[in-house]
Amino acid sequence: MGSGATSSGDDMVVGRTNTSDVRTILVASTPEEGYAEDFVFFVGAKDDKVLRTVADGVDAVHANGTVEFPTGGAIGVMPAGNGVVGTGLNGIVGYVRAAPRDKSEEKAVKAGVLGVGRGASPGVFGRSDNGVVGYTTGTARDPGWESRPHAGVSGRSDEIGVRGKGSEGGVQGLSPQSFGVQGVGNPGVHARGIDSGAGTITQGEDGPGVIATSDKQNAAVFEASEKPQVWLVPRKAAQPTGPVVAITPNGFNLIDGENRNPLSKNGRAGELAALMDGQGQVTLWFCVSESPPARWAQALLGPTFAGTAS
Repeated sequence: MGSGATSSGDDMVVGRTNTSDVRTILVASTPEEGYAEDFVFFVGAKDDKVLRTVADGVDAVHANGTVEFPTGGAIGVMPAGNGVVGTGLNGIVGYVRAAPRDKSEEKAVKAGVLGVGRGASPGVFGRSDNGVVGYTTGTARDPGWESRPHAGVSGRSDEIGVRGKGSEGGVQGLSPQSFGVQGVGNPGVHARGIDSGAGTITQGEDGPGVIATSDKQNAAVFEASEKPQVWLVPRKAAQPTGPVVAITPNGFNLIDGENRNPLSKNGRAGELAALMDGQGQVTLWFCVSESPPARWAQALLGPTFAGTAS
């Protein structure tokens, strides 16, 4: 067998390296009896098997785009090229071998990249400092935002960055060392329940289910139009809490006009604040009126006692 093509116009030879200084285009045309197949060019292996001298499979197609390099001329730096560019109903469609082809889904999706997996094989898998990065059309790219912190999936938009919907959870976050889901914004997390559902369901095993902090605003805001704003589900206690006794709690006597109390003059009716003084004593305060200045009342509690449960 002879050598492959060495310049433009030479015949291509299988089993050899073929070289050309001009692009090669393969065009399908319609014969009189009509085009029979649904593809123009196919690359594969006989019976899907090739015996090799090493324990590894054989890929159907390899494509290398050019690398970025300086030209030394007026053009300056020549940018890199892509490995594969596809344009069509879907730009690129990929199926794992175990997944049957579904042309109806291909026609419905119309995506730049459509990936179909099956079982434990994902449809699309990405691994890097950011595994997958997505921007909505019109949103300017921000490489600095992409670089830190590293994320499996990063989404940026002028509306919603990442959105999830599922019958057993819209978005799930798991982390053995830190928070499962972090929200940074104003507010950090906005949770809304539908019908009788709760706005947020969290479950902590060795740590708290929810930690909310804020430097200048409320750590959490609860609003409900028909039900109480907060539901503390009682935890059943095996032992009785003790006999009922009459108690008259003593409260702090704060005097109007003094500027020594730490309660906000801009408080909003319904706010509840827990304060700790220099001696470690904690008191509870409730905003009963927000007409300036806000009016606060101490929530008076019964006598203290030492807990015994672990």
